[in-house]
Amino acid sequence: MAEATEIAEMQHDLRKECDDRKRRRAPNYFCGDRVFVTTHHLSNAAKRRTTKFMPKRYGYYIILTQKQPTSYVIANPDNPNEPVGAYHTSALKVYKQDESATPVHPLRKRRRPRKTYTFGSSPRRSGRRRNQRGGLGQSHFLSPSYQEMAPR
Repeated sequence: MAEATEIAEMQHDLRKECDDRKRRRAPNYFCGDRVFVTTHHLSNAAKRRTTKFMPKRYGYYIILTQKQPTSYVIANPDNPNEPVGAYHTSALKVYKQDESATPVHPLRKRRRPRKTYTFGSSPRRSGRRRNQRGGLGQSHFLSPSYQEMAPR
């Protein structure tokens, strides 16, 4: 029986090693680090709330201590001595101060790009309209043959 337990533990350790190679490393936070806390909201039709428009993270909060290898106790920056609760590393995200509030690239309106004109072409249209094939279209109201056929 002891031999079977030992073999099972060895197999467990081997599987853990293989699986850990594929996993991401958990971020290490230190006391005093600032983090956002991920929230999980539920939609509520009675209160007219939709999860789509609710914030995904709250924060920032300050890390007080490491409770376990993967969980941390956090506190509100307004009252740093009183802990808010313990959260797993998957629910925490680093707060980066050096990010600027302005976007790197200015936002553009999404629309059709402007037409570029080559040498010799002009942006102005002539007074006459062209049909899809590029020829000048004739209005049947103005053509002399139509005026002759019209009843009087």
